[in-house]
Amino acid sequence: MKFLVWLALFYSIQVHAETLSKSENLELALILSTSEVVFKSNTFPNVLVIETWEEISECGGLFESCPNARLFVIVSNGDLYEVPALYELPKSKGWKFIDFVEKDNFYLLSVSTTLEHANVSPESRKAWKSKVYTVKISKYDDGAVSLVE
Repeated sequence: MKFLVWLALFYSIQVHAETLSKSENLELALILSTSEVVFKSNTFPNVLVIETWEEISECGGLFESCPNARLFVIVSNGDLYEVPALYELPKSKGWKFIDFVEKDNFYLLSVSTTLEHANVSPESRKAWKSKVYTVKISKYDDGAVSLVE
């Protein structure tokens, strides 16, 4: 009996489906489809670090053949109507979160470039050099961001 009631209810509901238009913004589609949150703070200002790729491809034995990864740092005070500040570090073959440290007036975010994910030869891996970046994020000044040498 319940089955008949569900069947009647199902056929009585008119489903209205509307076709959505496909976005032509290919760069945004690539960024969103390959993005991964590397770090997210629980502090104010809010800090979000996202890695994404320039293209969808694989490495061909040498690290130079690997696609470049982009690393975005987004800072927001969480206020209504505030547009978050967006920063981008130099492109690399991959990124890895190291540390997030709170100081009196700022935070220090440390990340390093990496090849951990890459399928490259041992010789090419030895030739590649990792680099550490430390980013200073002000607790004030609208979350101003700068690279620390």
